Amino acid sequence: MKAFFERAIHSIGFAWCAFVIIVLGICSITFVGLQNTQSIAQIQQSFQNTSKVMLAIDRLHIDLLNAESSQRAYLITLQEDDLAPYKKALDQFSESITQAREIRSESDIQQKRIDNFVRYAEAKFALVGAGIRHVQTNSERSPKRLLKDVQISDLDLRTIYQEIIENETVIRNHLLTRLSKARETSEANLIWFAAISIIMSSLLLILLIKHLRNVKQNALELEKNNELLEEKVQERTQALELYAEELGRSNRELEDFAFIASHDLQEPLRKIRAFSARITELYASAIDDKGKDYLSRMDNAAARMSLLISDLLALSRVTTKGKAFVEVDLNAVLEGVLDDLEIAINESNATITLATMPKIEGDESQLQQLFLNLLSNALKFRQADKAPEINVTLSEADAPAQHLDDITSEWIQIDVCDNGIGFEQDYSDKIFTPFQRLHSRTAYKGTGIGLSVCRRIVERHGGQITAHSEVGQGTTFSMILPIAASSFHLEENSHAGS
Repeated sequence: MKAFFERAIHSIGFAWCAFVIIVLGICSITFVGLQNTQSIAQIQQSFQNTSKVMLAIDRLHIDLLNAESSQRAYLITLQEDDLAPYKKALDQFSESITQAREIRSESDIQQKRIDNFVRYAEAKFALVGAGIRHVQTNSERSPKRLLKDVQISDLDLRTIYQEIIENETVIRNHLLTRLSKARETSEANLIWFAAISIIMSSLLLILLIKHLRNVKQNALELEKNNELLEEKVQERTQALELYAEELGRSNRELEDFAFIASHDLQEPLRKIRAFSARITELYASAIDDKGKDYLSRMDNAAARMSLLISDLLALSRVTTKGKAFVEVDLNAVLEGVLDDLEIAINESNATITLATMPKIEGDESQLQQLFLNLLSNALKFRQADKAPEINVTLSEADAPAQHLDDITSEWIQIDVCDNGIGFEQDYSDKIFTPFQRLHSRTAYKGTGIGLSVCRRIVERHGGQITAHSEVGQGTTFSMILPIAASSFHLEENSHAGS
C-alpha cells in the first residue's frame, strides 16, 4: 500500500513538472511572437508616417511650384489669366501648411529641416503674392527684374526640399530593411513554434500513455488492496460480532446480578431487620443495654446495606434499563422534582429559582433522577446558619471537545448553583466516582453513588457534567447537553436490558 501511494505521488509530481515545462514553453513562444508582431506593427506605423511626411512636403512644394509658375507667367505676359494656378494654390496653401505642421519625422534633425521648410514656404508664398500685387499696383519696377529676384530666392527652398526628400527616402529604405528582417524573424519564429508544438505534443502524448499505464497499474493494485481490505474488514466484523455476543452475554449477566441484588440480596436483609425488630420488641426486658446497642448497630448496618444495594441497582440500570429517547419538557421535569422535594424544601426554608427550560431529546425518568439527585444534594449539604438558595440557569454552549465535528446539534448548558458548604476544587473529579465520600456518614447520610448516577445519565445523553466549588462558598454543577441527544446515542444500547 505504501509503495502504491509513493508511485502515485511520483507520477503526479512528474505530470505536474511536465505540465509546467509545457506551459513555460508556450508562454515563451507566445511572448517572442508577440514581441515580433509588435515590432512589425511599429515598423509599419513608422513606414506610414514617413509616407505622410513625404506626401505633405510634396503637396506643399507642388503648391509653391504652381504659385511660382503662375507668378513667372504673369510677370512675363502680365495677363490675368496666367494667375489662375496661383489662385488655386492660394486656396489649398492653408490646408497644406496645416498638414505640414502636424507631421512629425522620427529624426530630430529631419524635423528641424521640415520646420525650416514650412517657414520658408510661408515666407515664399507671401513673397509671391506680394510680387504679384506690386506689379498690379506699381509699374515702376521692371517685371524682368522681379522675375530674376524670384529665381534667386528659390535656391534655398529647393535645397531644403531635396534634403528632406533624400533623408526621408533613407529613413524609408531603413524601415524597409527592418521590416524585411522582422518578417524573416517572424517566419523563423513560426517554424520554431511549429517544431516546439510538435515536440510538446509528442511529449504530452508520451505522458498521457505513461499516465494511462500508471492509472491501469494503480487500479490493479487498488483492486488488490481492496480485496485485502475486504478480508480484513470481514475478519474485524467477525471479531466485532464475537465481541457483541460477549457484550450481550455480559449485559445479561449484569441484568441477572441486578435481579439478584434487588431480590435475592434484599430478601435476607429484610429478614435480618424483621428478626432484629422482633427481638427488640419481645425480648427487650431480657437484653441488657450492650445487647440492645448491638441489635441497633446490626439494624443500621442492614439498612445501609439495603440502601447501598438499591443505589448500585440504580447505577446499573442507567444503561441496562434505559428507555428510548423522546422529546422531554425540562420544565415539567423540574416541576415534578420540586413536588418530590416539597417536604425537604419546606423544612430547610430553601429558595429555588428556575430558568425557563427548553424541550430536548432524552430519557424522561433518568433526567428526573438527574435533577432530583442534584437538588437533593444542594439541600443536604447546606450550611447550618444559612437557608439554602439554589439557582438553576440556562445558557447556550459549544459541543464538548470529545465529539466529532461532523455531528451537528444545538447545545445547552444547565447550571445548578447553591450556597452550601462546598468542597475543595481538587476533589471535583473524585466526587463522581462510586462510593467516594467527602464527609462521614454520621454528618451526612448517603452511599456516595448519587453523583456517579448523575454522570452516567449525562454521558448516556451525549453530554458532560463538571463541578466547580469553593469551601464555604457553595457549589455549581454544570451540565452540557445536546438538544438532539439521539445523534450521540446508539438506540440499541438503550434497550439492552429491556
